[in-house]
Amino acid sequence: MYKMTTALALGIALTGCASMKPSVHTESTFVIYDVKPATLDRNQFLKAVLDAVQTSASKLRVNREIPPAELPATPGRFELQDPFANSKMGALLASQAQSIRVPVCKNALMTVSTENTSMAQYGEQTTFFLCVLPYKDGYHIDIHATFVRANSGLTPQGISAAVGRSLIGDSSQFIPRTMNNVRAAAESVGGKVTVVDSYIPEDFKGAFVNQAERAGK
Repeated sequence: MYKMTTALALGIALTGCASMKPSVHTESTFVIYDVKPATLDRNQFLKAVLDAVQTSASKLRVNREIPPAELPATPGRFELQDPFANSKMGALLASQAQSIRVPVCKNALMTVSTENTSMAQYGEQTTFFLCVLPYKDGYHIDIHATFVRANSGLTPQGISAAVGRSLIGDSSQFIPRTMNNVRAAAESVGGKVTVVDSYIPEDFKGAFVNQAERAGK
């Protein structure tokens, strides 16, 4: 029975894959939450958000800044920037049809950058960037995430990863889960949360986790 089950799983994996050639696939997603009111306890709010993010992180970097002297009427928004723009490295990447863009936030009250490498042995890696932007009526929480999946082809590692993905999906399913956890954390300290904008790819919903509907539009 065990051999038949293994063979069946392998067949499903090989049949379900469009190609078993070595490849690297990268996809990004984002969500922007509006949180009101501005009278929320700031420290409790930031701690709740941070706790929600770090539960799914292998590495974590946090920066906290002092609140601005005067809050803007409208919040800013994250931007994607090329850290190698106008450099030799940037020219080299461009010549290889590659580009690197990283999210940045100006005037953020808190920024959090994380990596999840728990599935690195299967060629998967997730990065999160979150920033909290204060404004007159409340806060915006901007979340940008990137999922990288490398396929090593018809190698033992590649086949093992393909079998696992065919049965339970890949670790990208934790992206909408973490986004939803951040929303729940803001609500737990009294925040009224609405979605300002979002992009949640279908592939990120996973085999068993589908919380993107609440996280996105």
